[in-house]
Amino acid sequence: MPKMTSYRQGVPSWVDVSSPDVEKTGGFYCGLFGWELTPDMGPEAGGYRLFLKGGESVAGIGPLGDGPPAWSTYFHVDDADEVAGRIGQLGGTLVVPPMDLPNESGRIAFGIDPCGGFFGLHQAGANHIGAAIVNEPGSLAWNELNVRDVDTDVAFYNELLGATTDPMDDSPDPYRLVKIDGRPVAGVRHLDEQFPSDIPTNWMPYFAVDDADASCRAASGSGGGVIMAPFQTPVGEMAVLHDPTGAVFAIGAFSMIDDPNNWG
Repeated sequence: MPKMTSYRQGVPSWVDVSSPDVEKTGGFYCGLFGWELTPDMGPEAGGYRLFLKGGESVAGIGPLGDGPPAWSTYFHVDDADEVAGRIGQLGGTLVVPPMDLPNESGRIAFGIDPCGGFFGLHQAGANHIGAAIVNEPGSLAWNELNVRDVDTDVAFYNELLGATTDPMDDSPDPYRLVKIDGRPVAGVRHLDEQFPSDIPTNWMPYFAVDDADASCRAASGSGGGVIMAPFQTPVGEMAVLHDPTGAVFAIGAFSMIDDPNNWG
């Protein structure tokens, strides 16, 4: 996959993880995905750091705030103020108004969707457009909304981001594909009665790997754990893991990882 230089509005463009122990969590992901962790970016950045792959940014990590350790998904927007200004009108909650990032890294805002899912908005800056490397082993390859009231959240994100959402197949409760300009950029999974009732609405990142079983063993051996053991899907073998502090993420040995139809 070539280096990313821009994103279309509505495409997930960045992910980061919060941790009570940035060094420990950073070491876990560096070992699992072959990443490098940048030094602390200083007081202005609030202890935020970047994960790099081959010298290019792939994700971020920062100190834990008020909530539990978790991964966050950011959507690229052309105008953070305009999009953030519509979150409340559409039934969501704006929790952090738009603000500039240091070092010309863009402008961000944070919201909660009508079903309680936390998400970010990112307007690209001169020095940061989002993940520079995607869709290859050791990088972000998919983002998935897990929610109980699918129709409510789908309507919210479609209107907010200019997306469309279609069933993946004709099954009674199908997986849904979020599309920008007709191209899939994310998925929506219904949290039905098979899922524990205490799982909140969430956006979960999927990182591409060469071997799901080997990655599960590596995660378990370095302080993390396996929530869902590798399982087959139409696009490859997937698994759901957690890091040493409990942040949940997924991995996939994607069968069509070189297909860039969900990016750009």
